[in-house]
Amino acid sequence: MTGRLPFDPDRIKRGKRAGPGGEQPPGSVAPPQHADAAQVWTVSQLAARIDTAVKVGVPGRVRVVGEISNVSNRTHWYFSLKDEGAVISAVLFASSARRCSVSPAQGDRVIAHGRLDFYAPGGRISLIVDQLEAVGQGSLERELKARVDLLRERGWLDPGVKSPLPDMPRRIAVITSKEGAAVHDVIDTARRRCPMVGLLLIDVRVQGPHAAKEVAEAIRLISDHAEEFGVDAVLVTRGGGSLEDLWAFNEMVVAEAIHDAEIPIVAAIGHETDVTVAELVADERAATPTQAAMRLIPDAVALEEQLTAIQNTMRAEVRAAVRNAREILTQIARRPALRDPARGVAVHRSRLESVTKSLVAAIRERVRHAERRLHRVSTTIERARPAAVHARREEALRGMSARLQRSARTRLAQAQNAIDALHRELHAVGPQQVLARGYSVTTLPDGTLIREPSQVSDGDELVTRLAAGRLRSRVIGWPGRSQGPSIQGSDAAPPPPRRGRPKAASDRSQMDLF
Repeated sequence: MTGRLPFDPDRIKRGKRAGPGGEQPPGSVAPPQHADAAQVWTVSQLAARIDTAVKVGVPGRVRVVGEISNVSNRTHWYFSLKDEGAVISAVLFASSARRCSVSPAQGDRVIAHGRLDFYAPGGRISLIVDQLEAVGQGSLERELKARVDLLRERGWLDPGVKSPLPDMPRRIAVITSKEGAAVHDVIDTARRRCPMVGLLLIDVRVQGPHAAKEVAEAIRLISDHAEEFGVDAVLVTRGGGSLEDLWAFNEMVVAEAIHDAEIPIVAAIGHETDVTVAELVADERAATPTQAAMRLIPDAVALEEQLTAIQNTMRAEVRAAVRNAREILTQIARRPALRDPARGVAVHRSRLESVTKSLVAAIRERVRHAERRLHRVSTTIERARPAAVHARREEALRGMSARLQRSARTRLAQAQNAIDALHRELHAVGPQQVLARGYSVTTLPDGTLIREPSQVSDGDELVTRLAAGRLRSRVIGWPGRSQGPSIQGSDAAPPPPRRGRPKAASDRSQMDLF
C-alpha cells in the first residue's frame, strides 16, 4: 500500500501536468529502443504489419476458455472473454449465433471457437467466434449473488448495524487511487462545499489481483488509528468500469474490513447502476464519488445560513424575554404596597388583630364545649356504679351454673336408664339364654352348623351344645331307614380340649341359633 499522509491534492495535480523534460507520467510507454529511427511508417502500414503478425503468429482457428463479461446484443453479440490475467474482445455474429446452442450470458464460463482478427479502423484485436461451448457455472454474477446472500444471513446488511455519519467531520479519509478521476471529484466537492474539512488520501490499487487486499488494509489502518489521524469518517470510492474491473470491491476481505471498522464508512463504487458488496456492507452507499463527498461534507453556505437563522432566533427570543421582564417589573412597581409600605403594613396589622381575636374566641368555645361533655360523661359513669353491675352479673352467673348442673344430672340419668334397658334386652335374646330355655345347637366337629338332615350321612360324628355342656354322637343307619337315623350319644360331659381353634361361623348372625 502506498499513500500520502497528510493528503496534498496540489501535488497530485502537479504530477499529472508534468511536461517535456519533466518526470515521465505514470502509465506512459517509452518508444522501443531498437526501432529504426530512419524509417517512418504510416498508421495503415503499422496496422497491416500487426494484422500479418496476428495471422502468422496464431493458428487459423483457436479454442479459448474464459468467462464472459460486458455482453452487448444488438444485431450481433459483442462481449469479452477474461480470466485472472487478461481480457480479450469477442464478436459472435448473428448468423453464427443461430447455430450455437449456447448464447453469451454475463459471467458464464465458456469455450469459444473461432479465429483472431485485427480491426484496423478501431485498432483492436478481436476473437471472431463461430461456436460457444458451456463450461459449468463459473459466473461472476452468481458468485456475487451468493456472497450477498451469505452476508444477508450473517446480518451484515441489516440497517440496525449501520453507524450514523458525523454531522461535522474534522477530516475524511479517502481510500482510492490517486490516478483516478474519483479523487478529483472528491477534492473539488470538498473545496466547494466546506474547505475547513480536511482530506486524507490513502492511495491504493482499485483494480487487479492485489487491489482487494490493499483496500482492506487501508480500511483497517484508518479504523485502528482514527484518533491519531483525526479522522471521523472514511470514503471508499473509484470510477466506473466493468464487473471484472470492480470485482476487488466484491471480495470478502473488503467486506470484513468494512464490517469490523469502528468508524463510519461511505462507499461509492462505479456508476449508479453498479452494486458491489462493499457498498452493501458500508454504513451508506452513494451513486457517485461526488454524491458520497456531499453526504459526508456539510455545505458551508448552508451552515452559515443556518447559523445566521439561529442567531436571529436567539436575538428575537432574548429581546422578547427582556421585554416581558420589564413589563412584569413595571406591574410590580405599580402595586400599592410598594408605593406606600406603611399603609400596607397597617392593613395587614389590622387583619392580623381580627384573626387573633377570632382564634381566641374559638379556642374558648372549644374549651367550654369539652367541659360540658366531660360533665355529662362523669354523671353517666356515676349512675352506672360498676360494683353493683358486677354483683348482678355474678348472681346471674351462679344461677345459670346451678341450672346447668341440674340439667346435666337429669340427662345423665336418662342415658343410664336407656343403657340398662338395652342391656336387659340384649341379655334376654342372647344365645346362652336360648340354650337355658331347653334349646340346643348341633354342629359337625369342624364347627359347621347342622340345619337340615341332608347335611349329615351315616357315620358322621356330631357335637351338640347344651346350656350346661356338650354331647358327642354318631349318625347310624342314615339314610335308608324310614324311622330316620338313630343317634348314639354319651352323657353330657364337657368336650375334650381342642387341639386347634375350630372354624367358627363368624360370618353368621345370632339369629341362626333360632
